[in-house]
Amino acid sequence: MPVTFETPIFALQKKDRANTSRLAPPNIASGDVEFAIIPYTLTGGTDEAAADIIKLCVLPKDVIPLPHLSSIICDADPGTAFTVDVGTADNPDGWGDGVALTTAGKVEFCAAAHTMPAWLAQTPLVPDSGSGNAEVFATVVTSTSPTAGVNVIFVLAYKRGR
Repeated sequence: MPVTFETPIFALQKKDRANTSRLAPPNIASGDVEFAIIPYTLTGGTDEAAADIIKLCVLPKDVIPLPHLSSIICDADPGTAFTVDVGTADNPDGWGDGVALTTAGKVEFCAAAHTMPAWLAQTPLVPDSGSGNAEVFATVVTSTSPTAGVNVIFVLAYKRGR
């Protein structure tokens, strides 16, 4: 049975919170491009296993993901093998497909070694059922000996739909 983990940002945004303005303010780089910068710390051992979910954040519907500007940064070696897909309920690997974290450093979602994600073509996010927003999550595809305490920073680039 897959286990679901949450980032601190998602915990502050999820539906059961009383605060109605639960969407985190974007970090604006330039123009219309915005970034959701989401830290997650690996728990290690066998905690993060294949098919587990790491809930990253909540974004409004009609946001247009920009996989070619998105990445994941690790501050140390995340383990022998750690691969994730990034997306929403509508398309679990639409943002990032088979993003392999093999060492410390930055991994681009559209690196030559990865499958190109579906949302490379401009695709507005579809809201989750019963909501005007979409939960963004990472699905663990492969996990071999994840290293406890490694900080994994998800950098999700997007622009707001018009």
